[in-house]
Amino acid sequence: MAYKKILVPLAGSAVDPDVVRLAVSIGKPAKARLYGVHVIEVRWNLPLDAVLDAELDHGEELLASAARIAAQSGGELETELLQAREAAAAIVDIARERQCDLVLMGMPYRRRLGRTYVSRTVEEVYLGAHCAVLAYRQEASQ
Repeated sequence: MAYKKILVPLAGSAVDPDVVRLAVSIGKPAKARLYGVHVIEVRWNLPLDAVLDAELDHGEELLASAARIAAQSGGELETELLQAREAAAAIVDIARERQCDLVLMGMPYRRRLGRTYVSRTVEEVYLGAHCAVLAYRQEASQ
């Protein structure tokens, strides 16, 4: 399938560079637009537009790094930094607003109680997105 608009949520985990490279690879044949987004989750006891300097700086660095990785892979990643109460809801909303046909999410390799762990954000995007969702799980470290 040829995807035209791919949303790549970035959380700042070790899997992010692999997900960006994969998005470029998937998007190249159809010259897809790639959107990188980082969502800062704002606690309920703060106003949604609270100035969170450390989180904003971290998010900007993360998105700049992702854009560099995309460029090195031969692609272009448009980036956006958002603040929201819940990351999953923001990701689903932006995918719909931008009419994306794929959300490509990274999952660091984690195990809990002997089972592979899927984060609440990945699960909620999978269940709530209007479009295809592809979760790239990182390899188990040796």
